[in-house]
Amino acid sequence: MTLQFDGWTVDRVSGDISRGGHSARLPQQPLRILVELFDHAGAVVTREQLVKVLWPSGIVDFDNGLNVAVRKLRVALDDVGDTPRYIETLPRVGYRFIGKPGVAASGADTAAASPRPARRRMALAIALAALVAGIGVSWWLWSARGGARYVPGERAQELYLEGLQLRARRDLDAGLRSVERFEQALREDPRYPEAWAAYGEGLSVAVIRQNITPAEGVPKARAAAERSLQLNPGLANGHTLLGQIHMDYDKDFAAAKREFDRALELNAEFSLVWHHLAMWNGQLGNLDAAFAAIRRARELEPTRPVFAMNYGLLLYMARRYDEAVEIEKRMLETNPKYDQARSVMARALMASGDEAGALEQAQANGESGPNQGDLGMVYAKMGRREDALREIARLDERARRGFAVAYEQALIHATLGDLDAACAALTRGVSDGSLLVNWIRLEPRLDPLRGSKCYAEAEKKLYAGIEAGAP
Repeated sequence: MTLQFDGWTVDRVSGDISRGGHSARLPQQPLRILVELFDHAGAVVTREQLVKVLWPSGIVDFDNGLNVAVRKLRVALDDVGDTPRYIETLPRVGYRFIGKPGVAASGADTAAASPRPARRRMALAIALAALVAGIGVSWWLWSARGGARYVPGERAQELYLEGLQLRARRDLDAGLRSVERFEQALREDPRYPEAWAAYGEGLSVAVIRQNITPAEGVPKARAAAERSLQLNPGLANGHTLLGQIHMDYDKDFAAAKREFDRALELNAEFSLVWHHLAMWNGQLGNLDAAFAAIRRARELEPTRPVFAMNYGLLLYMARRYDEAVEIEKRMLETNPKYDQARSVMARALMASGDEAGALEQAQANGESGPNQGDLGMVYAKMGRREDALREIARLDERARRGFAVAYEQALIHATLGDLDAACAALTRGVSDGSLLVNWIRLEPRLDPLRGSKCYAEAEKKLYAGIEAGAP
């Protein structure tokens, strides 16, 4: 039995999908979503209903898996514009099929109802309509995406989805395992642009979490972004990844903004680009725009942990410490191994005067994540100078292994009151690829250096090429 709507024919069992002479095969998860929505056409199907259809036995992080499966369905149906044609999203509620279901008449019925000339005219009209539709769809795909949509193999798609699910987990450090899944997907299908973008994103996350060094991970992530865009110039994921690389590692804010703007043109409902725009605006000091962007990201994908964590980071940077503590505390109740959330909480507690609470959080933090200087700063704040200096020495060892830690050392020295050493480390931090140096305009712990010559020079070098305070 098949589904029929707007020229599409979809086999309920195999997932074979065709329109205008073109055919492909839907993976099972997007197929089951389409069948469920089609069978309840016009009615809202909640996310909970779809989760039960896809994962009756339950699954970790099913929200992210559902989002990915719906995106795959939209791509297969070319339903990715600002105004949906088939799948309407009701944020935080579910989805609704808004196409017009229809069943084609059988050949016998047509023969009985129409004379031969009428059948010929009808066949000619259908053929012409299919030709026009095919040309129109092909032209739109080519102009919007740099070429016709590529449909990867089913095995490659499954590996890709497994990688996304692993990457979203915070109950274990699954980042490098997700990268392995994306690599496997690319071995299955090296022309899979979404898998190239996800592979690059996974490598970038591994660099951020200091699982691999920038020298090892950034060139590979950049090459993956460029490869994804060679295969599909209209891939929002690829432009978003390239923008993040420009922002975090190249310190080229103007180039980053161009990529983010292009990603939004292609897909205004891509949550990750809104998240990165929040970070971009925050790093430039535009807090109102940053909060607006992070709210949009969370509306589009409310269960993604990094969005809530970085909302807390923005609250900290806005010096709204109690609010930052509360949101990170809620994050850690459900994601106790999420070190980046614990780090933001430690910094907010320290800034609000709760040194004992900050010490507890910093000591519980692991050796992953960009915030390796937290414990040293808490020791410095508490007057435990020797302990703070030992943390600086530990970071020296990480630097010898290829990790970028100079900015964190600058913050420890500044907290100790060693401003000359802090200035020297801050100067190194602008050049060594330290991730969090991008936040120097807002970081409360850098207050002792504001107004100094080294701070002014670091800010000038960091934001070269973009007008200060650009929207």
